[in-house]
Amino acid sequence: MAVLEVSVELTGKIADPNLNAQTKAAIGRGLVELATIEGQVPVMKRIEKRVKKYTGNLNRHIGAALVGPMTAQFDAGQNRYGKNLNYSYWVEGIGSRNKKSSFKGHWMFRDTTKDLMSKPRLWEKYVGQELMKVFD
Repeated sequence: MAVLEVSVELTGKIADPNLNAQTKAAIGRGLVELATIEGQVPVMKRIEKRVKKYTGNLNRHIGAALVGPMTAQFDAGQNRYGKNLNYSYWVEGIGSRNKKSSFKGHWMFRDTTKDLMSKPRLWEKYVGQELMKVFD
């Protein structure tokens, strides 16, 4: 009977005990960058274009942040101020007043989210680059 024996020794970055934490941090950084560049910025541009009485107040409240493990969000103030700007729901078109009014909203967040969902390769661009930095 034949006996085969194999031994494997892991060295380098793959053997680093902190690799799991570094990987999670890299994913978080990539997600925040993705939410900022591909989420927050386009929403702000849409507001400038679509809102007739543009004051800049809503744009100052738009932000992106990591809100949970491996979850990033761009919103109208929830992350920075604890709640979204009170009239942001109406401007978006999801407020209770929109049903009664002729104004149905500008749909900045919805349209930006649709654009993001139609580009699945963005994950590789932002998160992939941050993960590659961990293994350099």
